Amino acid sequence: MLMHSKGKNQRIWSLPRLAIVGLSLASLSLATTSIISLQPVMAKESDRLAKASAELPVVKSAALGTNMDVPWSKPVRIDDPFEGNYVGIFDRNYFWRNFVNNNARVEVISLWSRNSIRVLLAYSDRHCSYGSYYRTLIRVPDCLVFNNTLQITNLYIKLGEQVFRLEGNNNTFKVSDELATALKNSPSKNVSIRLLSETGETVDSAIGKRTVEGWKAIY
Repeated sequence: MLMHSKGKNQRIWSLPRLAIVGLSLASLSLATTSIISLQPVMAKESDRLAKASAELPVVKSAALGTNMDVPWSKPVRIDDPFEGNYVGIFDRNYFWRNFVNNNARVEVISLWSRNSIRVLLAYSDRHCSYGSYYRTLIRVPDCLVFNNTLQITNLYIKLGEQVFRLEGNNNTFKVSDELATALKNSPSKNVSIRLLSETGETVDSAIGKRTVEGWKAIY
């Protein structure tokens, strides 16, 4: 009797145990299925991004300069021999203003990528004299053009009511996840920026609407 009762109890308690094991196996199976099902989606998205990058115009250098010949305000694939390959967008804005005690042509050039923003602040001014008597009569001045750049220590970006202040190194500023999201979601209109140089000069400029639209492909 006791032996029979003991065996019966073992059989009775084995049922819930089997149910628990069955549920555990089912959960594991579902989790494995979910992971496996996500893999093709992630691979497909990766392939899409790789294909989109391959179709972009190619720029062979990430170096900034005033005489650059690049597609402005549109995403490009950068194949730089020192920095590697990545997607970015170049922007340029220029204007005249009283700068470093001269009426100068100021040019703000920037490169926007997922991990960083690089900025070049350049300016040029003309010093003219009328030289000889003949040149004075026909009023043809002798002019010298001076070109220079300034080191930028701080970059301010105004997105809506929010202002991001970035501290840089060699005119390069890191892009945080928060800033990347804000850039991506920025409305398609001009964005105000402010540059602060190591000599204390402050220059206000703007990023054009087309570049702002291109941010959505970068961030």
